[in-house]
Formats: sequence, C-alpha cells, structure tokens
Amino acid sequence: MRRRRELSLSVSPLTAPVWALFALLSSPVVLVALLAAAAPHELGHWAVLRCFGGRVSRLRITPFGAEMVIADTARISYGAELLTALAGPAANLLLALVLGAAGGGWPLLYVFAGAQLVLGVFNLLPVPPLDGGRLLWLAAAWLTEPFTADRIVAAVGVLTAAALTAGGVLLLREGSSPFLLLGAAGLLLSALREKGLVKRGAAR
Repeated sequence: MRRRRELSLSVSPLTAPVWALFALLSSPVVLVALLAAAAPHELGHWAVLRCFGGRVSRLRITPFGAEMVIADTARISYGAELLTALAGPAANLLLALVLGAAGGGWPLLYVFAGAQLVLGVFNLLPVPPLDGGRLLWLAAAWLTEPFTADRIVAAVGVLTAAALTAGGVLLLREGSSPFLLLGAAGLLLSALREKGLVKRGAAR
C-alpha cells in the first residue's frame, strides 16, 4: 500500500496581529488586495513544480507571506527549480497587467493590480528567503558551486536588505507607512542569519 504524502502547514503566531495592525494603520482593502495577490503567487510556484514532478512538503504562513518548502530537491534540476521560483512573481506581474488594463471600468481594480505588481517585484529582490534570493542562488550554483553560491547570496542579501532598511527609515521620516521599514528590517534579519551573523532558532 502506497504511503500517503502529507503537507505540513504552520502559521506564525505573529501573522494575525501584524495583519490586523496593517489593516488598522493602512487599509483593509489594501490588505485584502495583498492577500489576494499571494494566492496566484503560490499557485504559480505549485503549478510549475508539479509539471516537473515535484511536491511541496511544508507551507508556512508568516506576516509577510508564505514560505514553501520543496520535498526531495535533489530530484529536481537547477533549471526546473529556477522556473518554479520564477513562476510566482511571473503570475503576479501578468495579473498586474491584466487588472491594470481592466481598471478603467472599475478603479478599485487598480488597487488589486498595484498589489500584484508590488508583490511580484518585491519577491524578485535578491534576498533570502524571497524568490529573488533563490533565483540568485540557483544561477550562482549553476555557474560555480553551492558553497560559493551561499556566500554570494548571503553578501548580496545583506547589502540589499540594508539599503531597503535605510530607505524605509528615510521614508518613515517623511511620513510614510512604517510597514516598509518593518518588512525591510525583517529581510535584513533573515539576510544576517543567512550570512551567519545572527544565530538561527533551535527549531524551525
């Protein structure tokens, strides 16, 4: 009898409070638009992964999105994993174009188009655990080897996240929303962990 493969799903305890605070300080409509953008993003990853015979072993919902863990990555080529990582942002950017073109009939569609665009572009940043960080690692590992790719991604991730954090501080001083700074700081912490400058948790 074939053993059933189960998907492990977990939700960060900070997810609900952060989303509630975002809705309070920003807009419930924007929050709904961002959550709606997350769905095709993850479905894009999943659909391409399934085309290459892969599967998702774990899905973790965090305040800033979802983290999808692929089972048996050794069975998937660098090219297949690269296309899988690219599929999420590509789905968002395609929907941004479609919704933006249709927005003339219903201006609210521009909000949803903007959310798709922001999520797609944000995930292309070369910072782990974003898709851009994974794309950079796969390209670097293919051209060199995994150890060198780790060092490249860690360095680029820290520099990119530090620049975003500095930009978030400047925008906050101009009266912008604090969530850009929070997101950038979260990415910086993740990049520092990848670099080994901040200790990881005992269990993940």
